[in-house]
Amino acid sequence: MLTNTIHGNSQFQKLPSLRWTWESPGGQFHNEVDHIIFNRRYCLTDVSVVPKFYTGSDHRLLRARFRFSRLGEKAVKFKKRSPRMTINWGLYTSLAGLWEDTVMDNSDEEYDHFVHHLRDRARGAESLKTTKRRLSPGTLELIRQRGAARASGNYQQTSELAKLCRAAIKEGLQERRAEVLAEAAEAGLSIRNARRNFANFKTKMTALRRPDGTVISSRRTMEKVIHDFYSDLFDSHVHLLPRHLPQDEYVVPSVLPSVLQQKYYTTFF
Repeated sequence: MLTNTIHGNSQFQKLPSLRWTWESPGGQFHNEVDHIIFNRRYCLTDVSVVPKFYTGSDHRLLRARFRFSRLGEKAVKFKKRSPRMTINWGLYTSLAGLWEDTVMDNSDEEYDHFVHHLRDRARGAESLKTTKRRLSPGTLELIRQRGAARASGNYQQTSELAKLCRAAIKEGLQERRAEVLAEAAEAGLSIRNARRNFANFKTKMTALRRPDGTVISSRRTMEKVIHDFYSDLFDSHVHLLPRHLPQDEYVVPSVLPSVLQQKYYTTFF
């Protein structure tokens, strides 16, 4: 398959009675319509149905057993990316053209020598692919200054630098987005996919608008605003005076726990 997925039901030999997952209303036909699909060959140890478990449906439960390595999964999660390489095809063509054709008695040796020459020239034309930053050096410098001002406790300067950072980041992302779409159009690639890939790597900033219209992004400030909002929403602003019954009026007698228990069992059982 194109997605490198494996059909787990066909990896293990089972009796026909342990393979079908769907039964027709009359019980005459049985088909295998539920499947286990996975993308790692050696992590699946067994696939079978649960025959003696009735769910009230015409489908039987399909059970799969997996075996994962905790260290392996952790290593894959924190695996470092290898640097991407790019080939300068113009330089490669010029280097490959330096091949000197020599006549050899053995054609296999001549072929191996030619392949070795091409590989050496390809390694000579390789270079690390430079990743273009989304933010300009000026924007990164503003972010650094904002962090230094926040660490020093200068809140006025921090607020001013934060405004400059937001404006610079917004402008830089717009320029980078236009550049990505232009590169995709020049290369003949899908502009829709380029726009989608650019949106997938967008960092979502959490912010909250106060009742006065100002926008805040600090977590502690947002928690305080939310707490005050719901406290004011559910707090009763009408203060009722406690009512005291006179001694000469009728007082409702207390209900015994045994009466409540008997009423409960009479109602629900």
